Amino acid sequence: MNKLLLAVALAASFGVAHAGPTNLVVDGSFEDQAQAAGSWNVYNAINGWTTVSGSGIEVRNAVAGNAFDGVNFVELDSNSNSAMAQTLTTTAGSLYTLSFAYAAREGVSAGSNPIQVFWNNLSLGTVTGNGNSADGSGWQLFNYAVTGTGSDTLTFRAIGVSDSLGGSLDAVSVSAVPEASTYAMMFAGLVAIGFSVGRRRTQR
Repeated sequence: MNKLLLAVALAASFGVAHAGPTNLVVDGSFEDQAQAAGSWNVYNAINGWTTVSGSGIEVRNAVAGNAFDGVNFVELDSNSNSAMAQTLTTTAGSLYTLSFAYAAREGVSAGSNPIQVFWNNLSLGTVTGNGNSADGSGWQLFNYAVTGTGSDTLTFRAIGVSDSLGGSLDAVSVSAVPEASTYAMMFAGLVAIGFSVGRRRTQR
């Protein structure tokens, strides 16, 4: 019986450690939009995302590269430089990690590939890359620390040469940063398990 309890406790501790945080972004990998393989289309809005400037959101499936996650990914220099946004419900004062995958478009220079990311209209930075020697699938992961206010708007904007050829986005995620108390509880559980196992061996 004690071995069973230890196994359950151990599993619970590792469950806390390895349970993935909840992604607050709706359709962060753009898979909700039906897009046939080898095709692309420009949309004013897709699930969770709305065009806030420019000609729209270009969803691609195996065109000028392959997705980082799933089969779909997005370009924001669709027919012209565009921006898309999504408003998220957060906890005021809590810390979050914003992450996304970016790839420069193949055969396109760095000057046409930049995408700028905003949190509540404040710029977090710009990502770009030289696609002249890339195959369109050279994805890189980017991470930013942001603070929730209760209702927060995440925006991505193409800012390079407006020539209908630009960088790609995929796997957008905003997730809460685990509190220190979570790690403390996990550590305490592991220590308790180790103590119990050591005690049983001593008693033998």
